[in-house]
Amino acid sequence: METDLKKFVGQRLQLLRLEKNLTQEQMGEKLSLSTSAYCKIEYGETDLTLTRLNKIAEVLNMSALDLFRKIDGNSYINNSSTIGTSIGVARDLKIESPVDLRELIKANSKMIDMLCRRIEMLENKLQ
Repeated sequence: METDLKKFVGQRLQLLRLEKNLTQEQMGEKLSLSTSAYCKIEYGETDLTLTRLNKIAEVLNMSALDLFRKIDGNSYINNSSTIGTSIGVARDLKIESPVDLRELIKANSKMIDMLCRRIEMLENKLQ
């Protein structure tokens, strides 16, 4: 489970980095890390400290609290029961209204769009 959490956080950090159009090399430089060391964060191979997460938030031009919210993804709460997240850690979904389902679909659509952009970027690098 711990490894799943690290991978989940790493995937979220990767998507946030891509939203800011930063390369792994640029992130490493801004964090005073080698590219390899930063890659290990995104691959979930490195334990993250609060200090490191705070520095990542600064690089991404957001508060640490905003970073935590974005890492958590789109968690929905309805009558004190968690419905789930848009992608990543497997959880039982308890969808109690059409509004919740629509929000979950929107969140997943955004994630798919970001992944498609990432695929396009990688394909362009191969050409």
